[in-house]
Amino acid sequence: MATHFYSFSPIAAKRITKSIHNKSIFSPNPPAISVAVDGDTTSTKPSKSLPFRVGHGFDLHRLEPGYPLIIGGINIPHDRGCEAHSDGDVLLHCVVDAILGALGLPDIGQIFPDNDPKWKGAASSVFIKEAVNISLIFDSR
Repeated sequence: MATHFYSFSPIAAKRITKSIHNKSIFSPNPPAISVAVDGDTTSTKPSKSLPFRVGHGFDLHRLEPGYPLIIGGINIPHDRGCEAHSDGDVLLHCVVDAILGALGLPDIGQIFPDNDPKWKGAASSVFIKEAVNISLIFDSR
């Protein structure tokens, strides 16, 4: 049974014993919403190891004529596209950065450098597959 609550808010989290479905979260006293995991209810400090990891992705490319504009693997008809060593898909690059960040690894540019001919013109879906494979290696440890 989950007994420890994590709250990343300065407001203390409370155990919910009644259904919150009938109470508006916009009321002056909204119910506390927390992530429950196994642990000690007497502890007021968060665990040193959370049951999940979070990564943040960020990417940008200059729009230039003569390049394809690909976002999320979809080719968007446009007179300009993302100047990049790969296909320049900013959405998939963000996802890769988030995966790598959650693993505590460097960003996409350091793992898949733009001076490596291996990645020249590569589809960003390749980077996604590589990042997922790296995460599986980390998960098996």
